[in-house]
Amino acid sequence: MDLNIYLIEWWAKERLEEARTAMGQARLAESLRPRPRLRVALGLALISLGQRLQGGRASPLVTGTPAAS
Repeated sequence: MDLNIYLIEWWAKERLEEARTAMGQARLAESLRPRPRLRVALGLALISLGQRLQGGRASPLVTGTPAAS
């Protein structure tokens, strides 16, 4: 059974277009994700802010000093 060369070419173009569209969507989704460094910096800043709001007292586990009994 012979396949029409134009039909094969059309199928190939359709598949390429689908692949390009999927790749574009993947790139867009990746660009919208927050960077890990920014996320870590934001987390540390929020922890620091929380400690300041509590009076600046760090927990004994963080400072390495034994807890007062």
